[in-house]
Amino acid sequence: MEHHAYYIEGSLSLFEEYKKGIKPLGRSPAGETFWARKFERFGVDDARELAALATLKNYSDTIFFVGISSFTTEAQQALLKLIEEPQYGTTFILLVPHGILLSTLRSRMLEYPAKGNALNQGLPRLRQGFDGQARHRLEFQQTIDKFLKSNKKERSEFVVKLIKDDPPRLDGRVEAGEGTKDRAREFINALELELYYRFSKFRTSEAREDLEDIAKVRDYMRDRSPSLKMLLEHLAVSLLRM
Repeated sequence: MEHHAYYIEGSLSLFEEYKKGIKPLGRSPAGETFWARKFERFGVDDARELAALATLKNYSDTIFFVGISSFTTEAQQALLKLIEEPQYGTTFILLVPHGILLSTLRSRMLEYPAKGNALNQGLPRLRQGFDGQARHRLEFQQTIDKFLKSNKKERSEFVVKLIKDDPPRLDGRVEAGEGTKDRAREFINALELELYYRFSKFRTSEAREDLEDIAKVRDYMRDRSPSLKMLLEHLAVSLLRM
């Protein structure tokens, strides 16, 4: 690789596909070690641990691939020095939601080239799964498509049904103990996958803005007591009708 730091904007669901495409596990023919890990929330302590690991002598010539769903400001600031002055031979690749990188960190990185990786090979398959698993049902995909094609009133009605107590899953099944927040998170992840699939095909600025909006809503959902109705209503109003 020509540069030492890259970013990929996309769902954490793409982690395994990119992991396969970037480097095989173990030592590469060039002598590089491949280190990969994903985080639902990447905080300042995680950033410090990564920085400490990346400075160890036996981790020179290592490719660090980090998948992140929620990336705190403090953690990004803690990575600045590591990205600016890495140990010779190390390479960093971050998979992050759209629009989440601070400009100071983003300016020190390059966008990861999309040749031969999940963008071209894995997305059609990922679209039929959920969080990288084979959980697709026809009802599930129809729900997402219907929501994106609906007007604001219809979307709002869907949100009300989604956050009611004990509704069925989006794919038609019912699971005991599944909470409202989990259903909302599942729905948001599914929306992101569908929009990312469409963005990868058409590359419109509207699709990018929608993905950035979803990333912000996901971050707010990690607050202690998020207003799910308000957050989902925001998406119902803001997402482009397709």
